[in-house]
Amino acid sequence: METREEGQAGQRPVRKPPGKKPALLLMALAVIVAAFLFINSAYFAVGAVVVEGNKYIATEDVFGIAGIPAEVNIFRLSTSTIKTRLLRDLRIDEAEVARRFPATIVIAVSERQPVAWAACSYGFVQLDKQGVVMAAVKNIKKVDVPIITGVRLGNIYIGDKIDTPTVQNVLSYLAELDEATLGQLSEINIRSAGDLIAYTVQTVTIRIGPPDRLAEKARLTGDILREVGNKKGAIEYIDLNYASPYIKFKQSSRKE
Repeated sequence: METREEGQAGQRPVRKPPGKKPALLLMALAVIVAAFLFINSAYFAVGAVVVEGNKYIATEDVFGIAGIPAEVNIFRLSTSTIKTRLLRDLRIDEAEVARRFPATIVIAVSERQPVAWAACSYGFVQLDKQGVVMAAVKNIKKVDVPIITGVRLGNIYIGDKIDTPTVQNVLSYLAELDEATLGQLSEINIRSAGDLIAYTVQTVTIRIGPPDRLAEKARLTGDILREVGNKKGAIEYIDLNYASPYIKFKQSSRKE
């Protein structure tokens, strides 16, 4: 009787236990898919958005303009889309949006600074130093920048640019003032001859005169108001038409 020896042809092969490699591959794939779903989820906060350079516009308002949701997932945000949305707002002059490692988006904005109010056919408009209309209201609730008087603008709207020469002269003067000095002025009056007169919140008259040497006159305005300090109430007027500005006090007069 013929017998088969171990290992001869026709013997059933011994089955080896399944390897771990397929299982590890499946686990790795699952982790990748889970990570992808997580970073693209709209329901989890991933990373942070930081706003820099804003002073007049609240950070929450910047988020609203940019379309950034309450639950931030920076992997779902487009930096180019954020920049485009920000630049549509007239209050923002420039904007840069960049990603900062490892998980932060930085929004750097440069704001348009309002420097004056001016009357128009339906109320008042707020202007920046270039004459761009930033806001339009029927009544001014808070006078935080001086009002231009002696001229009334027509039907103008937000986004329009005012090219009226007399108004541009006023804006050129105001644009050279530092923020502290600008905050001390309540009105800039344009006289019929084009001369300018400014009034401070302490009712001090500043005779700016013809629209020449406006940068120099703006510098002198700031220097004098800082120098007199709390004595502004004793001043009747300041005249900037001379090579050396003239200050007339209510009780006495002297040259400086």
